[in-house]
Amino acid sequence: MPFTEANTKRVASLFRQALRTAFDSSLKFDAYRRETIKIRQQFEAGRHVSDVNELETLIEKTRAKLQEWKHPDPYIPPCRPGGTKYERNLPSPKEAVIPGDW
Repeated sequence: MPFTEANTKRVASLFRQALRTAFDSSLKFDAYRRETIKIRQQFEAGRHVSDVNELETLIEKTRAKLQEWKHPDPYIPPCRPGGTKYERNLPSPKEAVIPGDW
């Protein structure tokens, strides 16, 4: 049975990575939407696979393609780790700050 829960999670993870890679390449929504439709069609084309070896081959080809298309400067939301606003305004400490307390 090629589509066990583990394989389903692997394919779903690859699909999400493909969508993120497409978003990194184009931040304009209409171009991104066209790419997502193409990605979905490619994943749907491989849905009929029932041979385990063929499934492994498809997964490896997909990983290689994602590595090839990986953007050198991916989009990072500003408040996420690595973003431009990450930890910019840290909350003040809860304990009392005593000036000159050495």
